[in-house]
Amino acid sequence: MKKKTLLFLRFILILCTVLVMTYSKKGLAFPSPGYTIALLYLISNLVFYFLSEQTFTKPLFSFFVFLFDIITISLTIYFVQGAETDFFLIYFLVIFIASVSQDIGGSLPTAIVASIIYGWLIYRSNPGISIFSPVILLRVPFLFIISLISSYWSATTRKELKKKEELEIFNRELKKEVDRIAAEEIALRRYTEKIINNFPSGVIAINNDGTITTINPEATRVLGLSEDKTSGEDIRNIKGLDALWRKMEQSIATGSTVRRDEVTIYNHKGESIPIGFSISPISGVESRFSGCVTIFKDLSEIKSLQEKLKHAEKLSYLGKMASWVAHEIRNPLAAIDGFAHLMVNTEKKEKIVLYSDEITKGANRINNIIEDILAFAKTKRKESRLAEIDLKSLIDQIVRDMNIKMTTKHEKTPVIEGETESIRRVFINLITNSVEAMDKDGHLKVKFTSNKKWVITEIIDNGAGIPKEDLKNVLTPFYTTKERGTGLGLAIVIKIIEEHNGKIEIESEEGVGTTVRVFLPRKVEQGLDKSEIGSKKQIQRKGRRKQQKRKR
Repeated sequence: MKKKTLLFLRFILILCTVLVMTYSKKGLAFPSPGYTIALLYLISNLVFYFLSEQTFTKPLFSFFVFLFDIITISLTIYFVQGAETDFFLIYFLVIFIASVSQDIGGSLPTAIVASIIYGWLIYRSNPGISIFSPVILLRVPFLFIISLISSYWSATTRKELKKKEELEIFNRELKKEVDRIAAEEIALRRYTEKIINNFPSGVIAINNDGTITTINPEATRVLGLSEDKTSGEDIRNIKGLDALWRKMEQSIATGSTVRRDEVTIYNHKGESIPIGFSISPISGVESRFSGCVTIFKDLSEIKSLQEKLKHAEKLSYLGKMASWVAHEIRNPLAAIDGFAHLMVNTEKKEKIVLYSDEITKGANRINNIIEDILAFAKTKRKESRLAEIDLKSLIDQIVRDMNIKMTTKHEKTPVIEGETESIRRVFINLITNSVEAMDKDGHLKVKFTSNKKWVITEIIDNGAGIPKEDLKNVLTPFYTTKERGTGLGLAIVIKIIEEHNGKIEIESEEGVGTTVRVFLPRKVEQGLDKSEIGSKKQIQRKGRRKQQKRKR
């Protein structure tokens, strides 16, 4: 027990003792023995006040204090009222204070000492008293009962107080930890918001029903919207984002990630904006934490630069083409002019036929040059002329028309969407190049593969191959290693493939052969995708119902 608490309880004990002494038969008169005892009792408490806190924590010292109290009260009983009065009730206070100060190990010895001294007082005042007298039989055991009850109560209270203190300490520590975690979460949220708000690309996050949960300043700038008005809005209600919403809806339904795709959206002014984007689905137990996040970039400036670059390239090619046309057409024109003069000056039928053939060849040569130039300069394909194309059937027909041998390998029917005649020209050029590079024993192989985005056509030959120094220039317009080539064949191929949003790769090794890979966007079966999306949504709905049943 703490020093102040013990001294306070002793002060109350002293007051009770003095009060009982005051109303006793002999009273509290100066200089009676009772008065002296009361004065010494009060002075003892003042003396104890100047002792250190550490002294009061020692069990032996506490027992000495309670022993002093028992002796003082016993002397008071002896000198003031007598053993058979109710003054013995003061013993209960001492035993109670001892129980509160210590456990039963402190209160029980105090009760034993009090019983012995009190019993001696009774025997001294009544020498012939029986041990079974009500004065002894009721009062002395009662001191032990009070000791046990108060010790039990004190121990129980002490345990409860200790539990309460431990609980309060735990609550304080828990509150500190919660506050720390909350502060870290707030700091992390602010840090994340700063990252998103300062991200150079647009960021839009939606939940499953299309409600916008997060949108950063770059996204609102591109769309020309207000961040306050947009957050919490249904993305389907924002005009111009239909194409992007379809991609996001498909990602949510299938749980698949979309990487590096492009669509055209429209801002609030109705201006078209090409964007490149990636979509990542977000899954969570609760629907409000499920959806997807889209990161997109405004490609308007990039597209503009690309158009300017293409325009500059066209101007560069125009200069090269003017020089090349002058050179290429001049030779067959000179031949036509020469053979025409020879025809005028001869009458032999055989020579006339020979000169006519040479003039026809020159004219065909000029015609071929003009056709290549027109194909290279041809404007972009029209969307209305797009059709479904089975690449295997198309290439089989080309091979039959060219009367060459070829083996094919494919997993699924390679189907794309494009302009049939343009795609036919691509593969005629590529197959012709492969055939011309091989000898009589050459073998041509065409392999079809596909993934989620592309239909890949590989044209593989075992011809002479392309030298390294020529391989890097083979796609450049007007560059050719053929004696009578125009240098526009592969340039036209690239132009057509790019117009179909595809790409081309060429690998070659001298003496081994050449592999050309044509990547064209896979045709998406709309009905199949919708059914897949529908089935995915049904699965998600069933999953949510199960979770709701578990919660119930």
